[in-house]
Amino acid sequence: MTHRVLVIGSGGREHAICWKLTESAVVSQIYALPGSFGIAQLGSKCQNLDADALNAKDFEAIAKWCKLNKISLVVVGPEDPLALGLGDVLQKAGIACFGPGKQGAQIEADKKWAKDFMLRHGIPTARYESFTDVAKAKKFIRSAPYPALVVKAAGLAAGKGVVVAANVDEACQAVDEILGQLKYGQAGATLVVEELLEGEEVSVLAFTDGTTIEAMLPAQDHKRLANGDSGPNTGGMGAYCPCPLISKQALELVQRAVLERAVKGLIQERIAYQGVLYAGLMLTRDGPRVLEFNCRFGDPETQVILPLLESDLFEVMLACCTGQLDKVSLQWRTNLSAVGVVLASAGYPETSTKGCLITGLPAANTETQLIFHSGLAVNAQKEPQTNGGRVLIAVALDASLRQAAAEATKLAGSITFAGAGAQYRTDIAQKAFKMAPVPSLSYKDSGVDIDAGDALVQRIKPLSRGTQRPGVLGSLGGFGGLFRINELSYKQPIIAEATQGVGAKIQLALQHELYDHIGYDLFAMCANELLELGAEPVAFLDYIACGKLQVPLAAQLVKGMADGCRDARCALVGGETAEMPSLYTIGQYDMAGYCVGLVEESQVLPRFDSYQAGDLVVGLPSSGLHCAGFNELLTQLAAAGVNLKAESPVGGDHGLSLAQVLGTPTRLYVQQLLPHLQAGEVKGVAHVSHGLLHDVDRLLPVGFDVVLDFGAVPVPPIFGWLAAQLKLSAQALLERHNCGIGMLIVLPQASQLWRTALPGAKVLGVLQQTDATAATNVPRLQVRNFEQQLQKLAAPFGGLGSHQLPQELVKPQQQLPGSVAREECFENAAGRRLTRLPAHYTDPILILGTDGVGTKLKIAQQSGHNGSVGIDLVAMCVNDILCNGAEPFSFSSYYACGKWQQQLAAQVAAGVLDGTRQANSSFIDAHIAALPLLYEPQVYDLAGFALGVAERAGILPRLDEIQPGDVLIGLPSSGVHSNGFSLVHAVLKRAGLGLNDRAPFSERTLGEELLVPTKIYVEALAPLLATQSAHGIKALAHITGGGLSENLPRVLRKELAVRLDANKFQLPPVFGWLAAAGNIAPSELQRTYNCGLGLILVVAPDRVESVMQKLRYSQRAAVVGEVIARKDPKKSQVVVHNFEAAVKRSQQLLGRPRRRVAVLISGNGSNLQALIDATRDSAQALHAEITLVISNKAAVFGLERAAKAGIPALIISHRDFASREDYDTELTRHLVAARVDLVCLAGFMRVLSAPFVRQWRGRLINIHPSLLPKYPGLHVQQQALDAGEKESGCTVHFVDEGVDTGAILVQAPVPIIQGDDVDSLTQRIHVAEHWAFPHALALLANGAISHSAKEH
Repeated sequence: MTHRVLVIGSGGREHAICWKLTESAVVSQIYALPGSFGIAQLGSKCQNLDADALNAKDFEAIAKWCKLNKISLVVVGPEDPLALGLGDVLQKAGIACFGPGKQGAQIEADKKWAKDFMLRHGIPTARYESFTDVAKAKKFIRSAPYPALVVKAAGLAAGKGVVVAANVDEACQAVDEILGQLKYGQAGATLVVEELLEGEEVSVLAFTDGTTIEAMLPAQDHKRLANGDSGPNTGGMGAYCPCPLISKQALELVQRAVLERAVKGLIQERIAYQGVLYAGLMLTRDGPRVLEFNCRFGDPETQVILPLLESDLFEVMLACCTGQLDKVSLQWRTNLSAVGVVLASAGYPETSTKGCLITGLPAANTETQLIFHSGLAVNAQKEPQTNGGRVLIAVALDASLRQAAAEATKLAGSITFAGAGAQYRTDIAQKAFKMAPVPSLSYKDSGVDIDAGDALVQRIKPLSRGTQRPGVLGSLGGFGGLFRINELSYKQPIIAEATQGVGAKIQLALQHELYDHIGYDLFAMCANELLELGAEPVAFLDYIACGKLQVPLAAQLVKGMADGCRDARCALVGGETAEMPSLYTIGQYDMAGYCVGLVEESQVLPRFDSYQAGDLVVGLPSSGLHCAGFNELLTQLAAAGVNLKAESPVGGDHGLSLAQVLGTPTRLYVQQLLPHLQAGEVKGVAHVSHGLLHDVDRLLPVGFDVVLDFGAVPVPPIFGWLAAQLKLSAQALLERHNCGIGMLIVLPQASQLWRTALPGAKVLGVLQQTDATAATNVPRLQVRNFEQQLQKLAAPFGGLGSHQLPQELVKPQQQLPGSVAREECFENAAGRRLTRLPAHYTDPILILGTDGVGTKLKIAQQSGHNGSVGIDLVAMCVNDILCNGAEPFSFSSYYACGKWQQQLAAQVAAGVLDGTRQANSSFIDAHIAALPLLYEPQVYDLAGFALGVAERAGILPRLDEIQPGDVLIGLPSSGVHSNGFSLVHAVLKRAGLGLNDRAPFSERTLGEELLVPTKIYVEALAPLLATQSAHGIKALAHITGGGLSENLPRVLRKELAVRLDANKFQLPPVFGWLAAAGNIAPSELQRTYNCGLGLILVVAPDRVESVMQKLRYSQRAAVVGEVIARKDPKKSQVVVHNFEAAVKRSQQLLGRPRRRVAVLISGNGSNLQALIDATRDSAQALHAEITLVISNKAAVFGLERAAKAGIPALIISHRDFASREDYDTELTRHLVAARVDLVCLAGFMRVLSAPFVRQWRGRLINIHPSLLPKYPGLHVQQQALDAGEKESGCTVHFVDEGVDTGAILVQAPVPIIQGDDVDSLTQRIHVAEHWAFPHALALLANGAISHSAKEH
């Protein structure tokens, strides 16, 4: 038997119902009244009934038509016909109607009745009151004992008659509109004011025959118009199903307490009900609460629920109408999600825009993508167009909810409305992602490709080899670049350094593919600056930053640098490539360069003391603009509409484009000038990189002036063209550009060098001593004949103007503090810093390192806390050169920003200087540039360059000496350090967390945790490295970009591997959280992050103890693994045992409350401070917090430590109590009141009573300054010395009724050195205590050990 069905309605809900009914084998014909274009497209089974055929408002006519056409079932989609009694008319005529009669429809049509119904039948809902008087409603809102902020029209308002107010005033305004102004007509004549509930909203729809009720899959609607649940309420902007936000237990509760109670209530009130009962729920902390009932299918929930229904919809509906639902078993498609995104017309929900053509609609629905029409019509040409507020819904189905949401959003985005466009949300289902299983994130997913970086290194290794010169040691791929000074012939070598960038000229190069040109520029800028100091460039490093590393492009950049290095006989010894997708867009790059030079001390320039009146100021010609001022030039040329691809009217060979002429590489003057500098023929040099006037001024010491005369000095035509094109004044070019002079030198008056050996050189002026009697307003630097010459050059292009140019390069307003300098650092006559080599080096090796801070900078910029990233910068560089055995000597930085902000730059600089101090280095210089073409206003990037020195005999790694059995000693990191932050950003986004949110793994915010500076290991390792080979250290590996997996192999031969044990080192909880929140695989974690080990030492087995004695306590060093033979060359060289278990342990701690600790003191409180520091250092993973300090003495320093840390402290003097037991009872009272879990005795000079000890048994620990059971009690160091002991130490133990007899948790041995006295031994034991006490507390607080375990 086949059936005919009539569906009442014309929206997306009815389209979905008709679509689902077409799948029924027992349905032969579906009529839709009035139907829609979309329904008509469903095939021959579906037919629309227009108004001529049947009036949708004439219920009697509908019943008659159904009889005549043998309709088996009428399905009523919208609520209005039900509320007006269509169901009653059909039932009376004997026609099955899927939908209740007028009485049943009250549950939606009359919200007051519905709320009263829920109250009568014990259905959980929000508290409420109803009103017909505006004044009374507003008075109630202002005085209600709960937040009465939900205002509803009691009648039907097409899903829009609800206002969830943000405050009382907004709620009162809603009363005025809905009740006072009858915004929704008589639907608002009665008003319901409801308690505002907090939680997530979920829709649970159910089929019912009036006795049995069966829930459908839960769905979540999105009522607000815009993303983030912002904007006005709508009929629904999207939905997804099933919704994981409601648990199985909560669904069972909804079935019992909501759906079944509702059906029983309807029966009790003798109301027949069949069809859909829709419960709109709020998932509150107290369980689900009903917000509203509806008497029909929801829209848009229907469109995502029905695609998941496996059962025959017609059979289910018919069973509801015949009282046989209990005989139907609902079946649903499993492992499938549906997400629907509504497209609404402009102006919705207040108005709708009709008649806009719709394009991009799929030709047909598929198994995984569906379009349902809500307000779509066709014009005379059969073209689809908008015809309502909500126009259509794009539905996607996928096994992954996340993918379904992405596909639905993509599908919605492919459909366009002409004219005012479409409105749709892009965050449908986002709330569920926190619960839904998510794919594993990787570093590559976040936009950083480690393999691409490795490929670039392989591409540029031949380029580097091509620059080899005497002095170079090693090759690319190590931690630093090495240069041996003794291979050159310097007698008293001085080290000179230069740091430079290329400004916005790189933008020109990228846009016009002048990649090798700009690389050459970078080297030339650095090398030319070294000539100012009289130095020979010997070694060069580069820093390249980008949004996405394009290996061929980057290789071309490096090729240009290598070409410059070859031309100057300087070695390219290393570099850093930083891929930073959250700082740079794809295709965007910036670069910095660093060059080290050598000069004899007697030849350091400038020699101002040798200047004389009559000395010549000579200019060497530039090759063009070089690198100055491009930010403003490119901006103004673009504004003027100049096509830089067009053929240049001036400069260069015929046929060159303007871009090629402007991008001509900076001239390199090393070969031309260096021999004369070394011969002492030149008194001063200035590279013209800031503007001619500025750089001439740098050549003039106090007491001299000069007149520059361009009468015989040709100005390149490009400057005339620029001046005319941009209407610049001659002064603007003199101040900001080289005007054809690339290098300035000062020669003795009689010198003919400029004529005989320097092609193109011209005398610009003659030095004169300043006339003390001259007028004070006379400038000491004057220019003649330049403007006249420039005017002639500019005349063909429109002549000169009066515009000026802003400054791009910035110098800090404050001078560098003299304290950030080693004793070897000195300044030349111009104030530039240089470095002398200490005399004790016999075969010194220069070691150069460069790095950046990566997208950790984005954390600083977004949080506004920029003071520590400078420390990171120094750490990343100096830790690298430590790995070559270097003693760090100096540091330089590069800072480029979108907008110069003095305060911001000062914060960053303060961090750099702090880090430089920690590294015991001299700060040499900072290159600072404001480049709005490259960076957004709040964005900046940093690059650092470190220089160290090592004796050749002390160079690391000693690759040939590393053997299986060598021991790995790990120094802990302070957290993430400065690598892998692009993945951190991706995890934050996935987790929906902001930087001001509390970190899931500590008491601080995520911003504070992620900005903890990278640890600098100089202080820890410098004393060891100073002993050269005697320390037994064969290699150091800084665990930086590439994590454990990529950095340890840098110090291993191919036939070796290492085996680490994660049980031997602490995995900071941040990594456990990252792994969980980002579903990061253990191998990816190891390949991206340091995992708690900031630096690893490879040590000969017989030297391990001596190294550990120096590092164990002060640095929390641990033996973490060993070197092994590599059996399979295809497998990784790094094997980490127990790593997954360590990650799991870390994640388990995240879900536990931190243990509350009290510390009892009597004095200085140094161990208290150690405990405070450890509990507040998340990297130590001590899952506890100190919540109370108690002292038995007043005015002790330990109380000040507590106050500074913000920890509550009490003074409870034992002198105020008659007995020890009374005193201890008072202690217990306060400990219990503070809900203390664990008690630490830190120098608490009281013997505790037996009752107290028994009460706190297993939760009370003490630290004692000896290796128990030896020397309990007092004066233990003296006893150890008197007994001739070879070692002493400290013990952390549980407290029992005896004197220092409790079970031992941790012991820390300290060797007794010949000549030790009590003070010296005590001092070293204190260091051990500050390691042992936090370590023991961590074991106890983290659950790794218990008192019962120690007893057994």
